[in-house]
Amino acid sequence: MNTARDIILKLVDEIPETKIGEVIDFILYLRGRKEQELYLEPEEEEEIWNLIETDEKIPAEKVYELLHWELQ
Repeated sequence: MNTARDIILKLVDEIPETKIGEVIDFILYLRGRKEQELYLEPEEEEEIWNLIETDEKIPAEKVYELLHWELQ
């Protein structure tokens, strides 16, 4: 079974030499990028899951409010 790394290496081997610089730039970008983590209080997480489970439509303002509670 191929690992993700094997697949990436195979894809890189198939890329024309003229495109390798773009691949290198992208890999360096990914390495330097900070992982985005979202921390929610248990009540907030529960509210979001309830909305997802009920497929309730909510306005974008409410989504923003739920995801950015610490800014309030």
